[in-house]
Amino acid sequence: MARLAIRRINIQLSPCLNLKNQKRYLFTVPKGPIEYTHRVLIREEPTKVYNIVSEVSKYKEFIPYCLDSFVDKRDSNNDNKPIQAGLRVGFRQYDERFVCNVDCSNNVIGRRTKYVVKAESISHQLFKELSGTWIITPCVRNKNISTVELLLRFQFHSKLYNAVSTIFAHSATTLVMKAFATRAEQLKIIDDEKK
Repeated sequence: MARLAIRRINIQLSPCLNLKNQKRYLFTVPKGPIEYTHRVLIREEPTKVYNIVSEVSKYKEFIPYCLDSFVDKRDSNNDNKPIQAGLRVGFRQYDERFVCNVDCSNNVIGRRTKYVVKAESISHQLFKELSGTWIITPCVRNKNISTVELLLRFQFHSKLYNAVSTIFAHSATTLVMKAFATRAEQLKIIDDEKK
């Protein structure tokens, strides 16, 4: 009988910079799109974090509430990175499918490389607008640690959803960031075991 080895993974998400809390609207409805930023450190090289973030087709393997993830088109001139991809997300009675145009890039600034993955939804029923931008850079003090910033911009068709969403934006992005950090740690363990 085969035994499964289970490793305990200790992930610590810590802010690289102090962020001011985003405005929350409890009794008033925000006008226009809502913007939310979440920044953390992940103990992995920026190139590896960029590869995890840009490979949308694997999200269903580790993102909570992600029922499906897929890539419809890839850019053969950009390391086969996705240019059109999507997710199917489900929670209780909600089951939504999103298709996005994706732009993956890396730019050298001085001696540091800045990786960017931008996704802009092109098909959605719940939202007037939905986009996310990941910015991944080496931490100033240690190039083997990544500073990861997620910028969300969204606006629901429903005013009620807009008002309620500001309450949950922080917990949702924290959940997603933890999933990416855990994925990076799991892949690091697999790489170490292969050596």
